[in-house]
Amino acid sequence: MTDRGTLESTIGEIYRARDADDIDALMNWIDPACSFRIVGTGRLGPITQKVDDSASLRATLMALMENWDLTGIGNTGLCIEGDTVFVHRAGTVRFIPTDTRFDTEFVDKFTFRNGRVVELTEFVDTLSVAEAAGLVAPESAQGAQAVGLAPASAEGIHA
Repeated sequence: MTDRGTLESTIGEIYRARDADDIDALMNWIDPACSFRIVGTGRLGPITQKVDDSASLRATLMALMENWDLTGIGNTGLCIEGDTVFVHRAGTVRFIPTDTRFDTEFVDKFTFRNGRVVELTEFVDTLSVAEAAGLVAPESAQGAQAVGLAPASAEGIHA
């Protein structure tokens, strides 16, 4: 198990490499057998498909860097359990092709082995991502329609 200070430092280096669009520095922290996915429905296409080989992961991370500016995002919390690190992040994201910006928050889950990332899972607001990328109409274009959900009730909720 890696000590907390080393994991915190490594996370900082990973995010600095991402912010600098330095794919080589980023890949230095990633194990060749690392898996990556953004949690969400397959209807969003390749953005939510799991990749687990080095060439595909590199291409996916390059595409994310070319399209998404995360320099307005900062870490707001860090939880370390063994070799797994959860990072809560918040701020402004920019979709580069259209210069669309939106405020969001998300969680990155890193799993480390021998000092390198072997699994990276991102939990993001996929609706905001889909809107920014033009995959679905933004809420403002849909009008002020109610979604049609019943009022909240504890009835029928099971722990």
